[in-house]
Amino acid sequence: MEGIRDLEEQEELRRRQFEREYLAWLKFSAREIAESLRRLGAERREEIFAFYEMVLREPEKMHSPLSTDERKRLERILGGGVRAGAEVAGVAEVAGVAEVDAAEAVEERVSMRGAERLRSVVLLKTPAVVFAHAIFPASSFFDVGVAMHRRFFVGGRWFAVISLNASYLEIASDAMLRYLLEHELIQGEMYEELARMNVRHLSPELKGAYHEAARLEAIRRTRISEEEVRSEEEIIRELSLKEPLVPTGFAASSIYLHLLRNYEALKHFGWESRDNMEREWERLSHEFASWIEFSVHSFGVFVSELKRLVRSAGEFSVEFV
Repeated sequence: MEGIRDLEEQEELRRRQFEREYLAWLKFSAREIAESLRRLGAERREEIFAFYEMVLREPEKMHSPLSTDERKRLERILGGGVRAGAEVAGVAEVAGVAEVDAAEAVEERVSMRGAERLRSVVLLKTPAVVFAHAIFPASSFFDVGVAMHRRFFVGGRWFAVISLNASYLEIASDAMLRYLLEHELIQGEMYEELARMNVRHLSPELKGAYHEAARLEAIRRTRISEEEVRSEEEIIRELSLKEPLVPTGFAASSIYLHLLRNYEALKHFGWESRDNMEREWERLSHEFASWIEFSVHSFGVFVSELKRLVRSAGEFSVEFV
């Protein structure tokens, strides 16, 4: 019994140390994010703060489902139908009805391929851009992203979820979206394989290596041009300067709570554990659920620090101008 108590005490100490370090990282990150917020107009800043306050009260409302048209677009794109709609329209201008019907049939088959790959994936969107501990040497305190791919165990079922930034979804080209989706799916496959090898923790260097390997494979599969990759990176950079930034820990918690709140509507996407490994992961999923309260609390600390930094700087500038 004494040995068990010692292990529990060690685990509790590790958890408290992690919480302290995580809160310190959030406060450091808030300094950099505050600099970007100060460059925005006062009205936009207050819109962002209002969004933060709303999701703090109801974290599950940070995400919403894609519309039917948005989901169909992603299914078509992932099936390989990049700009297929434009191609059909072009055919309609120069060909007869039979040719148009044939082109539409091809597009339908393409959409079916994409639909099959996304059959068990919950697709969500959010106004936020996510940020996480830096895994790239060029980053300072954090890296930003417009997509998250996670797996959750809720109500006795596993759910695969991909969440996208809503503005990115609107402005990105079909080629960019296919590249993004492939990247997320490939990286998900890599992490599942690591989990099956019982690898639970990766260093920032290894995370960066897996991210880069997935990125290169996504480029190979989609054949996206270097120019579009650069344009996509610029879109993400611009969005990170004007959209609400949210840490991935809180973003993941909000998705989990969204699944709980909307379980009946979403349960057809989920599946019961299919093997002993997934049954073992059920236990680990309960550990994630135990972190949700801290995740929400730490996000509240981040928002308070961000407000203090932005508003105190504004008062300072007024006083001395």
